[in-house]
Amino acid sequence: MNIFQTSTAFFPSMGGAQLHWYTIGKMLAERGHVVTGCGQWKDHRNRYLIDSTLKAPWGDDVYEAGPITVHRYQPGALARAWMAPLLPFCLPLPEIGYPLISCYFARKMMKTKVKPDVVMNIRIGREHFSWASYQVAKKHGVPFVICPNYSPRMQSKFGQVVMRNFFRLLRAADGVVVFTPAERDEMIRLGVRPENILLIGVGPLLAEEWDTVAFRKEYGIKEKMVLFLGQKLEYKGFDTLIEAAPKVWEKHPETSFVFIGPHYPGTKEVFEKINDPRIVDIPRIDAFDPIKVAALDAANVFALPSRQEGIGGVYIEAWALKKPVISCKIPFLTIRDGIDGVMVEQDASLLAEKLTWFLDHPEEAEKMGQAGFKRVQNEYSWEVIVSQVEEFFKKLTTGK
Repeated sequence: MNIFQTSTAFFPSMGGAQLHWYTIGKMLAERGHVVTGCGQWKDHRNRYLIDSTLKAPWGDDVYEAGPITVHRYQPGALARAWMAPLLPFCLPLPEIGYPLISCYFARKMMKTKVKPDVVMNIRIGREHFSWASYQVAKKHGVPFVICPNYSPRMQSKFGQVVMRNFFRLLRAADGVVVFTPAERDEMIRLGVRPENILLIGVGPLLAEEWDTVAFRKEYGIKEKMVLFLGQKLEYKGFDTLIEAAPKVWEKHPETSFVFIGPHYPGTKEVFEKINDPRIVDIPRIDAFDPIKVAALDAANVFALPSRQEGIGGVYIEAWALKKPVISCKIPFLTIRDGIDGVMVEQDASLLAEKLTWFLDHPEEAEKMGQAGFKRVQNEYSWEVIVSQVEEFFKKLTTGK
């Protein structure tokens, strides 16, 4: 098959969605399929609409990401000028704001000269790139598959309004990929046909070798350790975890709080203001950096109190190292509260209470970590995941 995989942010851009689908694309290419990528940026951005238009990188280019050739298409100066007055309409009136922008990027995508058998879009940020991918699929007369990366905020009244145009795209898609039963049920509620939905898991992305002792020594890790691994964005709850640290130190003063992940405007300054060696800030690292595995191995508990996650691949990576996890109460996570982790509100006091409990009860923490580890072995194998995607694509292309 010729697979055209599109996403506003494409590997080596760091993020769970980027890494997940890059791994799937790479493994599909290794199985003999031709995978061509298309994106806009390969760095770290979080203002998705403006970073795709007015502040997008300049100039189209092509690069190799392993076995995948990735084409990057950016708006020119004239396009940015006419896009500017459309941007204010994209959220309140997406039916007016997005069509011209989407058509522009669809024409750009057609320049790849790829004749795909299936177009696969990973929605990251706003919906313009998703609609453009859909148009490319229709022009080629091939199936269009989308991974919506559905989040709880889309369920809110505000989300239901501003995402209504995107929900229409989900209903028009030939295939929708989800990660949890709760997300599948939500797709059905939105009008997606059950037979068009593929439910898959997320596999861990980890280096095969690491040195935990060297990691502890290099970063001055204390007797115990709490780990945050993710993008340092407010909704991820890194600031809530910082606020919880002093409450944990009241009973467990020899506990390091390690934060690994890329910075965004204003976040680096948060850590620079902290004058305590027990708060360890490690910037962006590659997905397969041994530091990540060493940190997971050194941790007593993994805490990512994020308000918006899909399946949450980093929780699965923590389970792969037999660590218990703490998350927010998000319906789309697969964490079994009280079995392989705990779920709390994004509140510093509640978070500190649960962290203290884990440090007070190492045997219970170990049991939860072991329960998560068993799930990784049984449910989150990359070979199984890629085979599911491959068979789904074959079924769609045969049907077409």
